[in-house]
Order: sequence, then structure tokens, then C-alpha cells
Amino acid sequence: MTAKTVKLYGLSTCAYCQAIKKMLDDLGVAHDYVEADLLADAEREALVAELQAINPQCSFPTTVVGEQVIVGFQVQEIKEAIGIRTEVDELYDRLKTTQEAKGYWFNNDRERTFDLLRGLLINRDRYGYMSCPCRLATGKREQDADIICPCVYRQPDVAEFGACYCQLYVSEAWNRGAIPRLPVPERRPMRRG
Repeated sequence: MTAKTVKLYGLSTCAYCQAIKKMLDDLGVAHDYVEADLLADAEREALVAELQAINPQCSFPTTVVGEQVIVGFQVQEIKEAIGIRTEVDELYDRLKTTQEAKGYWFNNDRERTFDLLRGLLINRDRYGYMSCPCRLATGKREQDADIICPCVYRQPDVAEFGACYCQLYVSEAWNRGAIPRLPVPERRPMRRG
């Protein structure tokens, strides 16, 4: 298989551009990167014309993988276009199968879902268990047992609001937009000390 060419159009001041560049660097993906705001006038004009041909809004970041143009901070879409699978992809596949069988779906906002899954993996590495990425864990498994994902609050949250607190797990109706997407209040009692 021939490697796809990857080009990232960014700005030196754009946090999303820098995050995509860091991801490509961290994954060892060969890519061209151009920071439009650091180019001289003639070079900048040429770059803007080049970018407008593939992204008429000329917005940043724009990533081109082969012939595919990806506009915005779409980390998962970029990884999939390149053909890269990471530990978070494996976790997604494993949990999707087991949780859909129980009537829980992942949020159809893939970027949000994968950000939350990355948070679960960070917490697993940090604490030894996958505590909810949207709640403060103590690092003591027995004290955090109620927030180990899927947390004990997921079932009542999804039943009442169509989504769990962090909106990783949702109902099919929530994903379809058949029910309002309301903020889910925290059910976990405040813990002190």
C-alpha cells in the first residue's frame, strides 16, 4: 500500500493547527506543514489561492490526506483517512460491541466520543482504572467505584435525559435527535475529605 500524502495548512497562533501537527509528529506521519501567517506577502497570496481551490472558506486548520480534504479540528477523521488505528480505536470497537448489546450507544459526535475515550485511557494509566473523564477521581478505586465507566449513574441518566453525564453513552433516540439534548445534572453526591 502506498502511503498517502498529508499536507496541513495552519497558523502559528492556532491551537487546533498545532494540536494536529503534534498528533502527526507523535504518530510519525510524514507530512508537509505550512503556517500561512508566517509567509511573506507573495507566498501568502499563493498559499491562499492554493487553499481556496480545495477549501473555499480558506479556514484553518485544513488537512489534505491524499485527495480527501478535512476542514477543522477533526482528529479522528484525519487518523481514519491516513489509516492509523490506535489504542483508542480498539477501545471504541470493544465498548461499542458490548454496550450496544445492553442498549447504550456512543454519542454520534465521533470527535467528542473519541476525546472522552482518550480521557478514559488517561485515567486508566493514571489510576489503574477507567474513571469517568468528566469527574474528579481520588485515585482510590474503592472510593471511585461509582464513577468507573460505565458509571452507576449511566442507567438513570440515560433513562431520564437520553445521555449519561459526560454524554459518552446515549440512547438511540438521543442520537437521532428525537429527544431534547439537555444538560445532565450531576447525580453523584458531594464527597469531602
